[in-house]
Amino acid sequence: MSGAGFDLGRVLRPVELDRFFSDYWEQRPLIIARSEPDYYADLCSLQDVDYIISSTDLRHPAIRLVKNGSEIPLRHYATNVPWGNDVFTGVADVAKVLAEYRRGATIVLQAMHRSWTPLALFCRNLEAYLTYPLQTNVYLTPPSAQGFAPHYDTHDVFVLQISGSKHWRIYGSPLPLPDRSLPSGSVKVHIGEPVHELDLTPGDLIYLPRGYIHEALTSESESLHITVGIPPVTWSDVFSEALALCHQDVRFRQALPVGFATQATMSAAVHDQFDALFTVFKERTSLDAVMARLAERFITSRPPMLEGQLLELAAADRLEVDTIVQKRPGIIYRLAADDHSVSLLFPGQKITFPKYGEPLLRFISETSEFTISSLPGDIEVAEKMGLVRRLIREGFLTPVQETP
Repeated sequence: MSGAGFDLGRVLRPVELDRFFSDYWEQRPLIIARSEPDYYADLCSLQDVDYIISSTDLRHPAIRLVKNGSEIPLRHYATNVPWGNDVFTGVADVAKVLAEYRRGATIVLQAMHRSWTPLALFCRNLEAYLTYPLQTNVYLTPPSAQGFAPHYDTHDVFVLQISGSKHWRIYGSPLPLPDRSLPSGSVKVHIGEPVHELDLTPGDLIYLPRGYIHEALTSESESLHITVGIPPVTWSDVFSEALALCHQDVRFRQALPVGFATQATMSAAVHDQFDALFTVFKERTSLDAVMARLAERFITSRPPMLEGQLLELAAADRLEVDTIVQKRPGIIYRLAADDHSVSLLFPGQKITFPKYGEPLLRFISETSEFTISSLPGDIEVAEKMGLVRRLIREGFLTPVQETP
């Protein structure tokens, strides 16, 4: 089982990517009915969820239970397990979890992209295309039950129906494109009548832009679905980052006038100073610098995917000049250079090298496979060997396994 071949195009099929982004993205829901029950078989199944719940010693917050819009207290289904002088906290009691499920509770497996390899690969494929951080939750709802009251999300969502069916009501978006500062329930909104009402069956998909109020409930059968949450990077984030860079200019670090908080109106001098600083902000803010900071934060904050790395630590020690190496499949990376150095950014890492290493790093990052002996430049072979060995140990490169 693997999600490695599951990219955004396959998620949206038969809708073309260009049409999705021009007609639906951040605008309106998309509903795809496929009549292909095994469409998501590479990602997760009911049998997989049974194994995860029963055999992996889940701990909160990786698991939580909800019912009729309310969270079930952790003490009802989890316990603390002493271990020597330490304690495992929030360990799910499988029998109690299943008892709550029989009584109508929805089992939520949170952040499954961090622990279930097919979903980790799937999310990384989508992240590489979208360049937004993704998150996945898995929801198992028993028959004739509802986990959540009507609500909206502050991130866009793909809903992938895996098993069983669920009845969805999708309402309007009274608060367009809310962000984290406007969570559901923080603003009073009128729900109105549903704009879509449907039964989602295995293989089907819903895309919900953030802000669309929705609810879902089961009837005769249980339902298993995956949600892929897409918290976007917005223009608000760009301006917030630009304002953060203002701290590097002493003029923005000067204090406001003494007594400003009790003055009914600001003096002309204060208005003049604000206008002057606003002009400085517009003239000195570099969009390229801001975007580079946001890109670095996105790439280096991605969880590294290091399956097999323990074995490759030993392989790095056995490296030869004719060993074939390649980038780790699906790795997200970026080269960032200035006048003095060049940095290689990839999940969990930022490695900075002297400026003379830039051509070598560009070759490594742009070449599908290579050997140490094929690396360009006048750098000594031992230094090239050391660089490749380090990039294997850090999880950027991997030796190519020869086919028997």
